[in-house]
Amino acid sequence: MSSQRLEQLEKDLRRAAACRQYQEVASLAAEIGAAADGYAQAISHGDQDAAQAARKLYDLLSWALVMMQAARSGCAAELRRVTTASRYSRPADESARTAVLDLDV
Repeated sequence: MSSQRLEQLEKDLRRAAACRQYQEVASLAAEIGAAADGYAQAISHGDQDAAQAARKLYDLLSWALVMMQAARSGCAAELRRVTTASRYSRPADESARTAVLDLDV
């Protein structure tokens, strides 16, 4: 796989992670992993570029993981706020009701 294709995959992964497109992040990460495996198979043992490529791949996937964790935390916090706020509200169509006591028993 060409370095140009790998760069495009990296850009796509970063964009998908920033936009919270979780399925796309997963498929791009798998594609990048397959490309990295092909690259590792093609280079000779002890190649200095391999260590640099591995570090770059590790940094990229670590960044994507942190982005996904931050997005998940943000969504969880929003759900907690909505849950808390909904305890103190009632539907708009529900009018204010007062208790009715029937004394004709």
